[in-house]
Amino acid sequence: MKRRSAILLAGALLALLFVIANLLVSRLVGGRQLDATASGRYTLTEESLKTVAALRQPVTIRLYVSEKLQSAWDELGAHAAQTTAFLARCVLAAPDKIRLEIRRIKPFSDMEKQAVSEGMLPFPENEEELYFGLKVIAADGRSALIPALKPERRALLESDLNRILHGLNEERKVKIGVFSPRLPFSPDGKGSAFASLAALLQEYYEVFEIPAGSSLVPQDISVVLALDPGRLPPVFAYALDQYVMRGGKVVFLVDPYSEVRHALQGYPPRPDAEMGEYLKTWGIDYHAERVAGDVLRGERVKGGDGRYRVYPLWFWAKGEDGRPLRFHTPGSLLAAENFADLHFSELAATGGQSGDIAAEKIRYASKTQVILDYNQDNKKRVLALLAEGKFRSHYRGGILDKAKSAQPYLPFAVRDAAVAVVADSDFAADELWVASRDPENPVYGIVPYAGNAAFLLGLIDRLSGRAVVPPSVSPEVPGAANIAETLYLKSAEKLREEKEKFDAKEAASSARLRRLKKSLTDSEDVSRRREIERAENENRRDRKALQNLERQIAAAADDRLELFVWLCFVVFPSGMLGLFFATAFFVRRRVRRQMLTLEKEK
Repeated sequence: MKRRSAILLAGALLALLFVIANLLVSRLVGGRQLDATASGRYTLTEESLKTVAALRQPVTIRLYVSEKLQSAWDELGAHAAQTTAFLARCVLAAPDKIRLEIRRIKPFSDMEKQAVSEGMLPFPENEEELYFGLKVIAADGRSALIPALKPERRALLESDLNRILHGLNEERKVKIGVFSPRLPFSPDGKGSAFASLAALLQEYYEVFEIPAGSSLVPQDISVVLALDPGRLPPVFAYALDQYVMRGGKVVFLVDPYSEVRHALQGYPPRPDAEMGEYLKTWGIDYHAERVAGDVLRGERVKGGDGRYRVYPLWFWAKGEDGRPLRFHTPGSLLAAENFADLHFSELAATGGQSGDIAAEKIRYASKTQVILDYNQDNKKRVLALLAEGKFRSHYRGGILDKAKSAQPYLPFAVRDAAVAVVADSDFAADELWVASRDPENPVYGIVPYAGNAAFLLGLIDRLSGRAVVPPSVSPEVPGAANIAETLYLKSAEKLREEKEKFDAKEAASSARLRRLKKSLTDSEDVSRRREIERAENENRRDRKALQNLERQIAAAADDRLELFVWLCFVVFPSGMLGLFFATAFFVRRRVRRQMLTLEKEK
């Protein structure tokens, strides 16, 4: 009986140790068992499975990868392995609809020439150029290209591929209209503070620029994006009104104080009271006279005295899906009462301890003075709001009935429409969400640090009825770090200054090399080409030095990790077993004493 009890106790202890070991392994490697990532990087989401299942024609994913990728660049090699595994999952999800071709590239080979001819962009490294990109080809001959799969965009891979498959599956792109009378926003993305967003819109949609004097907004436009519209021209205001009455969808980006427009026109802008009146008819109260802020989520800025302070008007907020969003001097919104036919959804808001300041007070004030005048009232403020339903017209009659292009006047919406408002036009500017951008790869070379563009693209997809998988909720704001990541960060902190120096040097040499290559023509002399060769050699040396430093950081982290593993899987179990035997010894000793005491009493 005693022997059986000991066996049961030992079994229970082993089961407990097994559970503890599994928990430690999960914490140690961040959940990278089977799925390889805690965020499910290799697992297709339900939306992706629907996209794959909805494909009307077979597609071929042609992946170009240099053979020496892994040995020459550790980070890119790991990204290539993860990407290949993810694409393999896509094939397994629909083997009859998706085919994967992996084309391995050797230096100076015909395959390299083919990759270049199809638009692949190189990753310059060591003595040769490395390639890692993909092309998706539909059975009808249409194709889409990611010329370089940047490691920094690994969290966006599923969203990128999902959008490509959606585009190839559609007979034509969704048409959107852009109305931007005061801020440059050309669809080609050149010479604009909104170049990155413009490039994304051009890639994924058919973009139609709406002139300020338009008397008609065509109903084949799925969504109208109105960027800092200001006071709407009377004719266009009526055209937009009637577009909504016929079930149109509009996204307004308004602003009580546009810093982009301030930089463009050279003097502080005034609040747009007219937009407040226009939106009020559609159930949205836009407080154009005050600028919202959030001290707890504000950014630290350097004042004139050299001290860093929290500037409450530049802050982070979260979207309805938890996505981190960045705002600069936004206004605030409120769903008006007595609009029973409309349904309102908050898309983004400040925290519960926000405040505001009059827009007029910041026009010529320093940031230090703004901080002093800021009013903290601990109230939540809505920054983005969506109204859906049947709207009523701003007008009591048709003002363009005699115009040939005008449609018949409608006093009420004949079908459900949608009006979304973001109270910050700077929200779409590159400065507020782009960490880096490759001019040669204007779409898939964008590395975001905030979710602003993903928010706007998701909103446009939502209003147009497209079910595109959104990017990872926080590709640039990590969640709780696992132990391996924590050890890596501690190692990196010791070499932080040295790494920053190498990062800056490598970025400068890369920029110089791009400038030289762009300025090169066939008629350039030999000295010019030699200068480019020297710049290429310098860039390779900088990349090599940066890579060596990253390996040094990783090696230091691996040493710490090895020690931690030894402690967890040798010392800790040994201690547990020792504790078990010690407990068993003292329990047995106590039982014996009790038995002896009972015998004596008898």
